[in-house]
Amino acid sequence: MVLTQCRLTAERRLVAAVEPTLDAVSAQLNDLGQHAKERDERDSLFQCAGRLESNRQAFLAGFRKEFLQRFETYANALQGPGSSRDELDREAAAMLKTNVLENEVAVIRLSVKLKAETNPELGELSHRLVTLFRLHALDDGHNPLGPVPIAHAVYAGLAQARIEGPGSRALRPVLEERLGAPVRDLYRALNQLLQSLGIEPAPMRPAAQAQKAVSPPRPAPAPPAPAPAGPGPSDHTAAARAVAAAVAGVALPPPVDAFLKQNWLGLLARMHAAKGPDGAPWRESVASMQELVWSLKPKADPAERAKLHAGLPTILRRIALGMDAMGMTPAERKPVLDALMVAHREILRPK
Repeated sequence: MVLTQCRLTAERRLVAAVEPTLDAVSAQLNDLGQHAKERDERDSLFQCAGRLESNRQAFLAGFRKEFLQRFETYANALQGPGSSRDELDREAAAMLKTNVLENEVAVIRLSVKLKAETNPELGELSHRLVTLFRLHALDDGHNPLGPVPIAHAVYAGLAQARIEGPGSRALRPVLEERLGAPVRDLYRALNQLLQSLGIEPAPMRPAAQAQKAVSPPRPAPAPPAPAPAGPGPSDHTAAARAVAAAVAGVALPPPVDAFLKQNWLGLLARMHAAKGPDGAPWRESVASMQELVWSLKPKADPAERAKLHAGLPTILRRIALGMDAMGMTPAERKPVLDALMVAHREILRPK
C-alpha cells in the first residue's frame, strides 16, 4: 500500500515535470537548428524537434513503462528475489540497440546530475525507505525511486520517440539542467507522504550508542578499539600492482588511463586495507577494472563486439558505482565518461 502510493505519486509528478521540459527542449533544438552551419546537423536538429512534438505520446509511454518496470524490479529486489538489475540492463541495451554506449553514458551523467542536485532530499528519502524495508542501508543505485530509474526512463522515452543523432546529443544538457528542480520537488513530496504515514528516516548510525545508554553499567569497561587505519604502503603497493597488471600492453584513452592509475588505484588501496586481498570488495573492484580495460581493447571479431555490446551497460554501471564510492563530482567524471563514449563507439562500429 505504501509503495503503491509512492509509485503513483512519483509517476504523476514525473510526467507533469517531463512534459514542459520536452517543450523547452524542442524550442531549444529549433533555435540550435536555425544557427547550425552544416545542413545535415540543421536537418537533424529540426527533425528531433519535430519528433518531440509528434511522438510525445510514444515518449510518455516509453517513459512510464521503463520507470514502472525499474521501480517494480528494484522494489522486489529489496523485499526478496526477483529479476536482477543486470537482466534489466540487458533488456534496455537490446532496446537501445546501436546507441547502447551513448545512451548508457547519458543515463549515468543524468543520474549523477540528479543526485548532486537533490542530495539532501534523496538522502532523507533513502533513510525512510531503509525504515520501510527494514534494511541496514540503501545504496542510491538500488533505490526504486532514485535518480537511476528516472534517468533510464527519460532515455527509454527518447528511444521510443526515435530521438537520435546530433539532436539527441544536443538535448542532453537541457535535460540535465531542467530536471533537477522537479525531481527535488518530487523527493520532498515523497518525504512528506512517508512522514504522514508514520515512516521516519532511519538514524544515521546511533543505534548501537543508544542501546549502550540503556544497558546496565559494566565494571571496568575495556577501552574502545582504535578506528581502522587508512591504506598503508602495502595496500598502495598491492593496488598499484593490480592496476599495472590490468593495463599492461593496452593503449587507453588518457583520461581513462589517469582515472585507473590515480582514482581507481586509491579505491583499490582502500578495499585492500578494509578486507584484504581475499575480501569481496577487493575482488569485485579488481574485476570491474579488468572488465573496463577489456572493453577498450580492439575487437575485430563480430562475436567479441556482440559480447561487448551486451555487457557494456553492466560494466559502465559498476564503474559509476566505483565513482560514487570515491565521491567523484560530475565535473571529475565527465572527461572519463566522454572518453569512454568515444572509444567504445569506435570499437563497436562494424568493421
